[in-house]
Amino acid sequence: MKIVRVQGGLGNQLFCLAFARSVALLTGAPVALDVASYGADPHGRRFTLAALAQDIGLFEVVRHPWRSSRPRRLLGRLIRTRSYVVERAAPASPSGLDALIRRGVYFDGYWQSQAFIVDLEGFRAAFRREIARRATQAAALSTIIHYRTYKEERLPWARSVPGPDFFREALGRIASGAPSGEVFLVSDDPDLALVRLGDIGAPVRALTGGSPWDDMARMVAAENLILTNSSFSWWGGICSDAARVFYPRNQKFAHYPWPARRFIEI
Repeated sequence: MKIVRVQGGLGNQLFCLAFARSVALLTGAPVALDVASYGADPHGRRFTLAALAQDIGLFEVVRHPWRSSRPRRLLGRLIRTRSYVVERAAPASPSGLDALIRRGVYFDGYWQSQAFIVDLEGFRAAFRREIARRATQAAALSTIIHYRTYKEERLPWARSVPGPDFFREALGRIASGAPSGEVFLVSDDPDLALVRLGDIGAPVRALTGGSPWDDMARMVAAENLILTNSSFSWWGGICSDAARVFYPRNQKFAHYPWPARRFIEI
C-alpha cells in the first residue's frame, strides 16, 4: 500500500490529498493517508478533510508516528531510499512524476506544485463540492485580496509576504482592463493585514465573520483575485472562476507554493 503523509493547515492538506489522488490514479494501488502529524501539531491543527478524502476515493486513514516523526523525516532528507520519498523538486514531466510515484511507498512533503497533480480539474470539482457543503453561499464580489500574515511564525524572515507595490500593480492591471469595483480583504488577521497593506491606491474593506470555508467560498466567487504566497491562497485561486488571478513572483519567500499555470505572476 502507498502512504502519503498529511500535514499543515487546510491549504497544505489539500496539496497532500491532491498528490495522494495522483498516486492512486497513476498506480491503481490503494493509498492511505498518514495523519500522525496531528498528534503533535504545534499550532493545534487537525485533519479536516476526511469527507473530501472519501469523495475522491481515499478511504483509509492511518497513523505511523515513527515515519511521521521529525527524526525519521530528517533521515529521509539525508538518505535517499527507494521506499521513503521526500519532496525536493517538481518533476519536469508527467513521466517523471509517474516514475517518482511508482518507486515510492511512503511520501513525505507538501507537494505544492501543479506538476504533482494528475487530473487537476477532477480534484478541483471535488473540492468545490466540499466548499458548497461546508460554507455559506457567497455573493460574487469584484476584487478580493487574500492576505496571509504568517503572524504565528517566530522568525521574521518566515513571515515574508509581498509588499504594497505588488497589490498596487495588480489593482492597476484590474482597473486598466475593466472598471474596478470595491476591493475586499480576506485574511487570517484582517486588522493586521490592513496595517501592513497601507495605502495601495484603493480603499479596502475587510470581510470578517464566518469560517475558513466561508473565506474560501468568497474567493471562489470573486471576479478578480489578488493572492499572497499561501497554500490557502493557491487553492482559492485555482478553484475560482475569477477572470484574473494575480500571484507574486518568488522573492525567496519562506512559504511559496509554485504558481499554477492560470495565475498571472507579478
